[in-house]
Amino acid sequence: MVANDNAGYLTPAAFSGSSRASSLLQSNTHQTVKTVKTMEDTDLQALMARLELLISRVEQLKSQNGLLLAQEKTWREERAHLIEKNEIARRKVESMISRLKALEQDS
Repeated sequence: MVANDNAGYLTPAAFSGSSRASSLLQSNTHQTVKTVKTMEDTDLQALMARLELLISRVEQLKSQNGLLLAQEKTWREERAHLIEKNEIARRKVESMISRLKALEQDS
């Protein structure tokens, strides 16, 4: 048996003796290229759709993050104000206790 070392590299020209075989090979090659191109286009479209969704999600997250940062700032300001009011109240209570102790000592 003789092995054909060029079997994997056959081109339409290799079938020049048989125009039918050459025509079939060209047709199949064209269909394969078309199928691959269609698959690539489909994959590319799917990737673009996913990228659009990702971009949309990023924009949504940026918006939410901005709102959360604004809320955090408001809460921090409110907390600082409450801490200040608490400190004023503490000083007033300490002052009252000191005056009460002074009144007890005077009596």
